[in-house]
Amino acid sequence: MKTCCAFSTALALLGILALPVFAQGRDAAPAAGCADPHRVLKSFYESNDARSFDASLKYFTDDATIDTWATGINGYVVAKRHAEGKAGIRKFLAEGRGLRLHLPDSPSGGPVFLETRLSVSGNTVQFMLEPDRMRPNGKPYNPYSVQAVLEGCRIKSLTVIERVTWL
Repeated sequence: MKTCCAFSTALALLGILALPVFAQGRDAAPAAGCADPHRVLKSFYESNDARSFDASLKYFTDDATIDTWATGINGYVVAKRHAEGKAGIRKFLAEGRGLRLHLPDSPSGGPVFLETRLSVSGNTVQFMLEPDRMRPNGKPYNPYSVQAVLEGCRIKSLTVIERVTWL
């Protein structure tokens, strides 16, 4: 009987000691997210570049937001725009600068913006869109900084800032 009680006490003690380990494992488990948040952004840009704006909306949550503006080295902010929800975002996709790898008003031989300085941390993706060439007058096209926060595998918020060199 003494062995039985000692065994039960040992099991109870093991159970008490194991509780914090299981609780830590449960807390440390990754939150439900997206296996490849960067791929979501790449797919969005590919869809938007193909001018499939209705298809581009599938990459956003229903309550998503887009914020864009231009800023220069002196900190001026101009052309600030904000869109909420899929209906508001849909109206903005065709004309929004920095939402495609080509400028909305660019001729077919215009610059292509390449993704650089990629950073993915949890559900946040950040990168730069930098032009592949100079303007015909020899001056650079403005690059864009992009930050997207995802909810699952959909964009919850997208912020695009045009980095103007002359402001």
